[in-house]
Amino acid sequence: MISANPLSSNLIVGGGGLLFPRFLEPIQQLAKMRSRGKLIAWGIGQQTYGAIDQASIQSFNYSEYLDHFDLVGIRDINSGYNWVPCASCMHSSFDKAREIKHPFVVFSHRKFQIHIDQFPRMTHANDSLDEVLDFLGSGETILTSSYHGAYWGTLLGRKVLAFPFSSKFATFKHQTGLYPVQKWSSSSRKIQLFGKVIYEARQQNQLFCSTENWQAQLKHCSTYPASLEECRERNQWFYNQVLNCL
Repeated sequence: MISANPLSSNLIVGGGGLLFPRFLEPIQQLAKMRSRGKLIAWGIGQQTYGAIDQASIQSFNYSEYLDHFDLVGIRDINSGYNWVPCASCMHSSFDKAREIKHPFVVFSHRKFQIHIDQFPRMTHANDSLDEVLDFLGSGETILTSSYHGAYWGTLLGRKVLAFPFSSKFATFKHQTGLYPVQKWSSSSRKIQLFGKVIYEARQQNQLFCSTENWQAQLKHCSTYPASLEECRERNQWFYNQVLNCL
């Protein structure tokens, strides 16, 4: 919610996929309401829901969101702006050594669920970063529908196969493997009588996708041993840019 009073101090805008049509007007209003002070974007990025379309990603219009900002850091690579990944990389828990215990772990977005039942699983509804990183670090390869599950897994030095639901999964500098999801849809339980459906219950607020032949995509998964240091250095560099701007 945006206050009716003009902004009178510096403002840093952060928080993931804010470059999305729903947020365009509020972001533009921030610039209009500002009376003095600086407007800074730190680690935000685009997202377009649906199957990944490289042409749409490359033609995304960042300027309509960002023209009025004094300093911009974008988590998307090749955006035309300063690349600044999510600042969660600075957390000290990434410095903990973690033992690989499983060949695969499944980390689902709580709405976009992956069902590969033979492996340990967790959702991003868990609000303990330490517990999430311990879980991700226990897998040699992470199967995930969570943007941050993919990002954090990469920072931990693990291979990642992502099951994307929006364009943001294709904007990593350290690109994960991408399963070619065609559609996310709700699942249902049906009761039939003499071949006729007499009752159907759909799971609320959860979508699922096919995971058929997911193993074939593992050849596209890589590790990036320097990714944590690189992401931290970039955030430290941007911090100094912010101080200079202010």
